[in-house]
Amino acid sequence: MARETIILTRQEIAEQIDVADTIDAIEEAMGKFEAGEDYLPPKAIFEIPIGEPAWAACITGYTKTTNLLSMKVGQERSRNPDRKLPTTNAWIASFDPFSGELLMFCDGLLPTMYRTAAAAAVGARQLSRKDSRVLAVIGVGQLGRQCVRATSSVRPFDKVLLYDQSASAAQQVAEELSEHISPPIEVTSAETACRAADVIVTATNSREPIVAADWVRPGTHLSCMGSDLGEKIECEMTLLPRCRIFADQVEHAILRGEVSQAVDDGLLSKECYAGSLGQAINGSLSGRRNDVEITMFDGVGIGIQDTTVVRTIYDRAVESGLGARISFS
Repeated sequence: MARETIILTRQEIAEQIDVADTIDAIEEAMGKFEAGEDYLPPKAIFEIPIGEPAWAACITGYTKTTNLLSMKVGQERSRNPDRKLPTTNAWIASFDPFSGELLMFCDGLLPTMYRTAAAAAVGARQLSRKDSRVLAVIGVGQLGRQCVRATSSVRPFDKVLLYDQSASAAQQVAEELSEHISPPIEVTSAETACRAADVIVTATNSREPIVAADWVRPGTHLSCMGSDLGEKIECEMTLLPRCRIFADQVEHAILRGEVSQAVDDGLLSKECYAGSLGQAINGSLSGRRNDVEITMFDGVGIGIQDTTVVRTIYDRAVESGLGARISFS
């Protein structure tokens, strides 16, 4: 007998699931992916020729652990803030991998923010110094907010420093999030934040470097989460040769991640990655090797992360009777 499909809005997801609920599951999924039991086809990313910057992406993933197949369609429109709309929108369909039944159709933007922020937090947990005390988050948009909530939970930080090109937006976010995380939050310049930080998380759509190479101290960890197209860059390229760099998936990140422009310019070779974060998680590759090494997680986002977060959302929806039910049969 065919199952009903659950339809979930962004607000319903936000009310039932917190980003902190997804960190351990994302860490497990990234480690198990290296065992080769999951399916991750290449992303399909293409530019829409409408006379302004416009991108669409199709991202799919299946994991044995979740027993779920997800398919996400995402859209990015850099001029949407002028339309009073989000820069990014997405929708996710999740399926029973055996029957092919559509189990749930939901907003994909918040799950994308959750899985990306959770991956940033996993990168920090795996690669930062255990005595890290200052967290800097660069960019306080939809992703940056979730990165603050997720990453602040994986180390005993004494404070969180925020930077955004809009100081007023950063101040508003600081006030909002101060009720939800333990460390005090301060709004600073990018330079002040980076020079003081033990962990730096970048969460922007920038096409120009924000983090200067000489701002980053020995022993720092960076989770760079904003670069998912070759045109994007958040760190000065001369920083990269100083870093031990990990990717969520090397084949994807070399084309679209933080290192892509440095590789194209010949500053880095195509062998610039130490390996994947999943290898560090499962112990097949050493992560941080000493307290003065600069580590970087270059996270472009992969489909199994979507699948993992959607499993959490789907299970909660079934348990709580959340969302509308529709039968297509």
